[in-house]
Amino acid sequence: MSTQLGYSMFQDVLFPVAEQVSATAAAEVLQLRRVKRFVPAKDLNILGASIVVFDLETTGLDHQVDRIIEIGAIKLAGLEPIAEYSSLVETDIELTSDIVKLTGITQEMLQGQPQMETVLPEFLRFIEGSILVAHNAEFDMGMLKAACSRQGLDLEWPCFCTLKMAREMLADLENKKLDTLAAHYGLSFESRHRAIGDIKVTVGVLAGLFRQEAAAIERWDQLQPYVVT
Repeated sequence: MSTQLGYSMFQDVLFPVAEQVSATAAAEVLQLRRVKRFVPAKDLNILGASIVVFDLETTGLDHQVDRIIEIGAIKLAGLEPIAEYSSLVETDIELTSDIVKLTGITQEMLQGQPQMETVLPEFLRFIEGSILVAHNAEFDMGMLKAACSRQGLDLEWPCFCTLKMAREMLADLENKKLDTLAAHYGLSFESRHRAIGDIKVTVGVLAGLFRQEAAAIERWDQLQPYVVT
């Protein structure tokens, strides 16, 4: 009986081969995905542009396994702060003692906080029309894109990195950690390894770079060497 059914004209309908199932599943996934994109004009005056400096605290360093537990952001106009966004994010991943010690964020602090399904749309509305900035932006953008991907969203957003800028423009500094750059520009932390605390220092570093080492940079296209994709 099974041999006859194997040659039946209904075989492809009743028992689709693995390739057919995979192709169908892939097509469904592609249909459900959306793209969130912002493309600044090449000649955009960077100091006149809307800029959002952001930072994430996470359960670890793996984009696929770990999760965001805090998002913070400060919006700038002319390098001056005009708005803030900050939220803890509830997660079912147990925080390690190292993460608790580093960030000061505990599991209890996350209980009852909004989940990423709520926080992410809020954050994306906050950054609308703005260029992103982060220190060590490859990590933060990797985590942000992974969070978007889990919600069926492909994020294509411009972001440049103060770490990349510092590596080129402050080559004489022993390292380019945020603490070192803060000391170089005479900045102090309100709270280290908490999103808004780190962002306020990054804003100061960004201002220092643009007013001193990067004073010749005026347009978005001049920042391309420091962009993270």
